[in-house]
Amino acid sequence: MPVPFVDFLEAKFDLDERSLARDVRAAFWQALRRLPSIDCLDVGAGTGATARRLSNGDLESSLSLTLLDRDAALLELAREAAEPHLHASIRLPQRTGGPIRFVAADLNDYRPARRFDVITAHAFLDIVPLAQTLRRFAAWLKPGGYLYATLVYDGETSLLPSFDDAAFEEALLAHYDDTMERRRVNGLPIGGARCGRRLYGLLPSHGFEVLACGSSDWNLTPLHGQYRGSDALCLQAMLEMIEGEARRSGNFEAGRLAGWFEDRLRLLRHRRLGLVVHQLDLLARLTG
Repeated sequence: MPVPFVDFLEAKFDLDERSLARDVRAAFWQALRRLPSIDCLDVGAGTGATARRLSNGDLESSLSLTLLDRDAALLELAREAAEPHLHASIRLPQRTGGPIRFVAADLNDYRPARRFDVITAHAFLDIVPLAQTLRRFAAWLKPGGYLYATLVYDGETSLLPSFDDAAFEEALLAHYDDTMERRRVNGLPIGGARCGRRLYGLLPSHGFEVLACGSSDWNLTPLHGQYRGSDALCLQAMLEMIEGEARRSGNFEAGRLAGWFEDRLRLLRHRRLGLVVHQLDLLARLTG
C-alpha cells in the first residue's frame, strides 16, 4: 500500500533527528541560550517536529512558539501529539499569554502582529519561492534575530546499489530533481533541487549573516542488515515519490518504469536497498 504523506512525516522524525548537522545545531542552541526570552515562529510546521525538538531542549529562557502551516489537518495532529507535552515542558512567558499557537494559513497570507526572535524552517525552503520568503523572514525577525533552516535539499539523491540499467535510473533521478527546478508558486520559481547552495548565496543580500552551515544528509542504508527505526517506510515513500513523478510526466516507458520500481521494492523487502539524500542546515542572523 502507498505510504500516506502524514505517515511519512511522522516516520522520518528519527531519521531527521540523526541527520541534523551537529555543529549547526550546537550553534543554534548556543544562540537560543543567550536570549533572555525566545519568541519563535516555525514555518511549514507540519506535525510539529521542530516544536518537539525545541521543547526537549532544556532551555532556561521562556519560550513561546507559533506553528504556521497551510494544512490545518497537519496542525491539528501537531496539537494532539505535542501540545500537552509542550505545555508541560515550556516555561510560560507571561507577556505573550501562552506558550504555543497554531496558525493555519498560507505563507503569502500570514501577517504577524509582532517580530520574532527566531524563525525555524525544517525541510521547507525548497518548496517555496526562496528570495520572496527571505524578504518576509527579514521583515518578521527582530534585528539580530535568527533563522535556523534545516534539511534544505541540495541536489543529490542516490540509490544503492545502482539499478542494472544505470542510465535509466540516472534519468529517473535527474527528472525527479528537474520537477523541483521547474515548479512554480504564484508564477515564481521555488528553492528547488539546489536550494541549499542558493540559500547560502542569497542570505547576505537579504540582510543575513551566515553563522554556521553543514551537511544534514539522509542515510537510509541498512545497518548490520537491518533498517533503523522507520527507515524502511521512509525509503518506500521516497521510491513512490520518484516513481510518481516519472509516471505523471509520460516521459518514461511504462514497462521499464514498473520493472525499476519492482526491483527497488524487492531490494527494500530484502533489506538491501539504500538511499542517500544531500541536504544542508544553516544558521543565520539578521544584521539589520
